[in-house]
Amino acid sequence: MRESGATAGAQLEVDGDGIGTLTFDLPGKVNVMNEAFMIAMREALADIERRRGALRGVILASAKPTFFAGGDLAMMLRAEVGREESLHRHFDELKSYFRRLEKLGIPVVAAINGLALGGGYELCLAAHHRIALRGAKTHVALPEVQFGILPAAGGIVRLTRKLGIGRALAFLLSGQRLDVETALEEGLIDDVADNAGELFAKSKEWIALHPHPVQPWDAEPAPQFSEDAAHRLPAGFEPDVSNDAVAEIIDVAGLASRVDVDAAFAAETRGFVRLVLSANAKGRIAAFFEGTRLARSETQAV
Repeated sequence: MRESGATAGAQLEVDGDGIGTLTFDLPGKVNVMNEAFMIAMREALADIERRRGALRGVILASAKPTFFAGGDLAMMLRAEVGREESLHRHFDELKSYFRRLEKLGIPVVAAINGLALGGGYELCLAAHHRIALRGAKTHVALPEVQFGILPAAGGIVRLTRKLGIGRALAFLLSGQRLDVETALEEGLIDDVADNAGELFAKSKEWIALHPHPVQPWDAEPAPQFSEDAAHRLPAGFEPDVSNDAVAEIIDVAGLASRVDVDAAFAAETRGFVRLVLSANAKGRIAAFFEGTRLARSETQAV
């Protein structure tokens, strides 16, 4: 017997074993972390927390061919000086949802069936375990640096505490997409599956074997390093001095290694707000949209 509960853009189905699958299907071709996502997450979390006593675990899934395409760049482009308080509230609220998710007291598994970009991969980091569908279309990335901003849903903090500063910065400062095999090797995902059936079977198996998981950043104090984060950059890495996001990401990563995660999350939000209002970020995001528009025009012309 399966129970189901629908919210705007997400549906929770609970199977006979007490495992809930929260499937995101937001308006549009891909799942984007926009206002519709905020509403869906708010309602879904309330539903999960209400049923928590009867749930053995939760699987995060997508009804679309991709998992999540990331944050809402159009919203970021519209951000204006004078709206700093509103931006802080928005991203503090987003972070609070991810924090509630990882502190449910029951296992949460991200079943990654395609692209998990930006905020989409940050959602995966808030899960206790990440399993990705093997295939050419599945990649994970935190590409924010390419837009002159930084991951604002806990991505810097969680990845730094998960991988260590050096390995995390290699990923954060390049913004590159990693395929499934590379992501597994580098520790950005924990397992792979060959098909959708195996993806969910492995998710349920992990839940059964790990009834009370705790995130490593909640189980252990922040590691202390004698040198600052800038001295732990990947070998051969040449920072793009024209991109303000590089220095900000390095600063937040260094802080995440010295203070508790909630203080680091707050610093991450402050850094994001500074960057998203800058001319540097505005220019990079606008250039992305213009490039996308031209690419579509050329495709249509052909």
